[in-house]
Amino acid sequence: MLCEECKVNEATFTLSVMVDTQLTQRHLCGDCMAKMHMPLMGGSVHGLLGSILSAISGSRNTQGDEEHPPMEKKPEDDLACPCCGTTWGTFTQGGLLGCAGCYDAFREQLAPMLRQIHGKVQHEGRTPLKSQQQQELRRQQEELSREMALAVENEDYEKAARLRDQLRALAREEGAT
Repeated sequence: MLCEECKVNEATFTLSVMVDTQLTQRHLCGDCMAKMHMPLMGGSVHGLLGSILSAISGSRNTQGDEEHPPMEKKPEDDLACPCCGTTWGTFTQGGLLGCAGCYDAFREQLAPMLRQIHGKVQHEGRTPLKSQQQQELRRQQEELSREMALAVENEDYEKAARLRDQLRALAREEGAT
């Protein structure tokens, strides 16, 4: 099998990235593997993330250094965020976006990558609490939930039922705000 990067040499390495149940593989020759700067041995988490992003997206090292000559540059590597100036090439090399505006600037490039990594493009999780009252309600609910779990564990079902009723009342109060 030929190397997927240079398409000249025989592929001797397989880089596999498993995200959830999706497996992405790239078959590389020794030269291209070395050019990807696999920085795991050096302990560079950002560099490792950049290498993995490069492997997934198929982007290339365009800067180079003494040990690793530059590879061909893709047109989207020059795409820059208007807010912070971070380029797509910089992101794929280091794995870090510069600001919130980067998500808009690189929307087209990020969408398939996020879908591959997370399975979705839209964030799904807890929303930030807007007021002090909401924060206090959430804290009370978490405390009551812990107490209720402890009551059930101790088989104190009457106490657990009272705590459950208090939790329901707090949920109604939260829905009213």
